[in-house]
Amino acid sequence: MKFTAEWCGYCKKMEKETFTKPNVADAVNQNFVPVLVDADKHEALVEHLQIKGLPAMLIVSPEMVILEKISGYQTEEKLMPKITVGLAKFRSRQNANSAVASKAAAPQPPTRAVSAGSSEVVAPSPFAQTTAPTPPPQKTIQPAFGGLCLPAVNETRSLVSGTPKIAARYRGKVLYFSEQKYLDKFKQDPAKYWPQRDGACPVTAVEDQQQVEGQLQFAAMFRDKLWVTRDAESMKKFVDNPARYVDALPAQ
Repeated sequence: MKFTAEWCGYCKKMEKETFTKPNVADAVNQNFVPVLVDADKHEALVEHLQIKGLPAMLIVSPEMVILEKISGYQTEEKLMPKITVGLAKFRSRQNANSAVASKAAAPQPPTRAVSAGSSEVVAPSPFAQTTAPTPPPQKTIQPAFGGLCLPAVNETRSLVSGTPKIAARYRGKVLYFSEQKYLDKFKQDPAKYWPQRDGACPVTAVEDQQQVEGQLQFAAMFRDKLWVTRDAESMKKFVDNPARYVDALPAQ
């Protein structure tokens, strides 16, 4: 399973430069069933699988057991060993399942009848007290940028929390607003308030080659644009030399 998004520059770079390599294409097509997942359209799945950044890949068994998790941009040289490890885990699991199936199919000794009054202990059926499993509770999709109100933060230069009562979806993200007037302003001109790179941290993108959502409390302005970093350390790096990171980002 490959997780991607329209705004993910490194996803596009990897698709163009890595997955077109014959060795990579053959390894994937001959051993796996490739599944492409749009992270913006499947937010609940992304949260459930704890995908923290893009690009991301999972090698899973037919039973949906995660065998290998691959995060960040991968060259052919980096990706091929990880594919080999995932394939080895899959084959090991397949062999183990075959052994269990063979054991289960072996003939069993006949069950001895127990006469009335016998002192032999009879175990209860394992299904006698079984109840249907309780489904896991539905997780609420978390708002982007920690639920802070984008227009309010932009205009007041302070951290203003939004409310789920005033919410909207934009570019695959759920946004909270503190007041209706800020929602109205955002609808009129979303580009004015929307952070660059859809809010992905430029420092993580350059240093780790991975798209990770930033936090508004660690935002900075550069070239009249709003850039959002993931933490205080990343913000310091960005503020010290913003051009180093902005100019090194891949084209979207």
